[in-house]
Amino acid sequence: MATFLRAAATALLFLALVGAGGCSDGPKIVPVSGTVTRNGQPVPHMTVNFEPATGRPSWGVSDESGRFTLEYDASTKGAVVGTHKVWVAWRPASPKEELDAAKGRGKKPADLVAIQQKYGAVDKSPLRVEVTEAVQNLDIKLD
Repeated sequence: MATFLRAAATALLFLALVGAGGCSDGPKIVPVSGTVTRNGQPVPHMTVNFEPATGRPSWGVSDESGRFTLEYDASTKGAVVGTHKVWVAWRPASPKEELDAAKGRGKKPADLVAIQQKYGAVDKSPLRVEVTEAVQNLDIKLD
């Protein structure tokens, strides 16, 4: 009987260890928000993209004041802890603004062409951000 109890306890311990080893909380995500500026002025309607070396990217859209908050997924705000390549893309605030922009009118950032040339693609942008903890006032300077 003692041998049976010892074998049962060993089996339960093994299953508990295997079960615990298979569980994962996933990557560490921390809240990230800040402001996008160019020459000290806010840049509205920019999609700010954070691309980590591995894992899921995060993104946010700047408001009229240049403020953005990163989204990791539909239910989680923030970005993976680690180094990120940062790139931006202008997004019209409405379908009307998109039509106006296509016709050469509207409220595009004044230096949009220069911004897109330097920061408009993950493989071109020189911006890098190290995310180590939650941050509320991250400055993304497109100068």
